This record gives sequence, structure tokens and C-alpha cells, in this order.
Amino acid sequence: MSYQFDDFNGCLNQPFTLQLDESTNFSLTLISVDKSPDSVPVDKHNAFSVVFRGNNTQILEQQTYSISNDTLGDMALFIVPIGPDDEGMCYEAVFS
Repeated sequence: MSYQFDDFNGCLNQPFTLQLDESTNFSLTLISVDKSPDSVPVDKHNAFSVVFRGNNTQILEQQTYSISNDTLGDMALFIVPIGPDDEGMCYEAVFS
């Protein structure tokens, strides 16, 4: 499935479950959805990014993870740690 800005924007502040391995899940919250200001539409799609927040007790490495959400379903996302904020560690995924 090709996700778009509006798909994720409708899920702000919702939980996402990331599967670390067969028996371990990690909870993330979608905290930001931003359109790229310099994005040139390709096939009517603009680039955008999403930012998730997790806890500070376990820091995820940059890689592709299986992630699920009640609204969007299951997906594979390449996420990158971008640093902590006041509430936890933040991760970004970019769609182009």
C-alpha cells in the first residue's frame, strides 16, 4: 500500500506497535506528520515525514521494522532515531 500524508495525519497521537522479534513488541506514539516544503508532487503524491515517540529505556537502531496500527494496519517502515525530547526518544520515517 502507498501511504499518503492524510493517512498518517488522521492517526496523530495514536499508538503504533513495533515488532522487535517474534515475542517482543515496542510501543510508539505518532506525534508529528509534516509535509516537505520543497516537495515536488510525483504522481499526485508529496513527500512527507512522520515522527514517533517511544520510551527512553530502549533505543531502537536505524532499520526497517514491522509496525502496526489499528487504523493503518501492518506496514514495514524504515525508521531513524532523531534524538530525545522531554518525554522520550523520537524516531522519523520519510515518505517520498
